[in-house]
Order: sequence, then C-alpha cells, then structure tokens
Amino acid sequence: MSYEPKTRTVTSCILGALVGAAMAMSACTPAATENPMTGSSSSSDPATVKAQVEQLKQALADLHAFKTETQQAIGPQKWVDKGTRNMDCRTSDGQDGVNYSILTQTPDPVDLEASVSVVRAFWESKGFTTRTETNPREPGLIRLYANENGGHLLSYFANIKGSGLEMNSACVAGDQTAIYKELYPEIYGTPSSLGSSPSAN
Repeated sequence: MSYEPKTRTVTSCILGALVGAAMAMSACTPAATENPMTGSSSSSDPATVKAQVEQLKQALADLHAFKTETQQAIGPQKWVDKGTRNMDCRTSDGQDGVNYSILTQTPDPVDLEASVSVVRAFWESKGFTTRTETNPREPGLIRLYANENGGHLLSYFANIKGSGLEMNSACVAGDQTAIYKELYPEIYGTPSSLGSSPSAN
C-alpha cells in the first residue's frame, strides 16, 4: 500500500508527458490544404498561379471584345486606346485578386443623350446595372456607370469634346504578388512597377 501513491504519481507523470507530446506533435502537423481559389496558403503554388494568369489573360480578351462591341454601338468614331494596366480588385465573394483596366477615347463628336442611351441599353442587355451622373460644375458632361458582381466596373463619359470608355475586366482571385511576378517577370521587383505594368495586347 505504501507504494500506491508513488505508482499513481509516476502514472500521472507519464500520462501528462504523453498528452504534452501529442499536443506538441499536433502543433507541428501541417494544416489541411484548402482550395487555392478560396484564398488558402497554397494560392501561390506555381501551377495555380499559372492558371490564374491564364484566366486573367482571358478576362482581358473578353474585355477588349466587350469594349469593341460598345464602341460599335456608339457609332463610327475613331477610338484611341490610352492604356491598359492591372489593378487590385475583390471578387463578388470577397477574395482579393487582380483585374485589368483599359481606357479608350475619341475626340470625334457624339450626340450626348443618344450615345449615353445607346450604351446604357447595350450594357443593361448584358446584365449590368447602370446609373447616370451629371455635375452642374461640368456642364455638358454625362457619365454613365455600370457594375456587376465579380470586379467589372464600366464607365462611359461624353461631352462636346468627344467621349471615352474606362472599363475593368472580371476580377481573378489569387495572390496578387505571385500573379504579378508570373505576369511580368521582366519588370517585377518594386511596388511602383505594379501600377504601371506594360500594355497588354
């Protein structure tokens, strides 16, 4: 009987050590891999990033096609592309990502009300929700905006000096830095290069 307390003490020490070891091992066990498209730590996996870049390139191609359709709906004006750049964005379900933004303008005159009406009808036929804005301090200027879940933001502005389109592509979810590195390996390196990426064709 005199040995029972010692036995209990030894047993409890062993159990305590085993529990501690189990806890230590669980802390070292890697977390389960999540779907990289939902923002897990594996979202910068090279294969995943390459797939995201391909999605981004397709989004740009779709955007150019949509821009051309919009221009054709407005009329026969001669449009000049003023630049294409990447932007940070957020998807409809709240994930960070990257999209493209393009700006194109024409100095050719347009019928302000008619052109805005045409663009509004075209965009709404594609599922966008539109709104029109005017500003008393900018007489003769009409701005038409449209947006859709998933990163699209479109704007059309027209005045007596011409008109312009600024359009964002769909947002592709993913690690922004990893996407930029894959997209522009020749220039990536400083944060300032992110906002001034080369023109994409």
